Amino acid sequence: MGPFEMLSGKQRELLACFEALAPGEDGLPPPERVEEMLEELWLHVRLTERHLQPLVVRVEGQARALQEAEVLLAMHELMAELEWFPRGSLEWQVRLMALEDAALAHVRSLELQLFPRFSEALDAREQSDLVRDVAATREELWMEMRRSQSAFQALDQTIPV
Repeated sequence: MGPFEMLSGKQRELLACFEALAPGEDGLPPPERVEEMLEELWLHVRLTERHLQPLVVRVEGQARALQEAEVLLAMHELMAELEWFPRGSLEWQVRLMALEDAALAHVRSLELQLFPRFSEALDAREQSDLVRDVAATREELWMEMRRSQSAFQALDQTIPV
């Protein structure tokens, strides 16, 4: 399996997380589904920044890379704003919808425009290296995320209420 097929599969998993945000009885997506989506999106954004942005610069040029970086920054901001606003508030719901729209447009751009160009631009060795590097980075980021969550949970348990 080539790197872009692997990345496409991960992007389908990310989009499935958005689809799983069906409202519950309170009219809001379950908090655990939102957290799952945010984790997957955070991993996707970080992997894109680390591994795909350099390819965008190389293959598409600096102007296109800047456009992609702006989209990634917007998604970072929307994810942070979901943490700031009260869950379920109008502001929170607007950010969630905007985040879904931005993520979908970003994934479509990668799938339809950039991945085909990257496939042509990278030789077999570079594609193999990309698969290995993305997998290693994903594991590293996942472990980092788990350590952060454990630290926050430990902190929550030590703070008196």
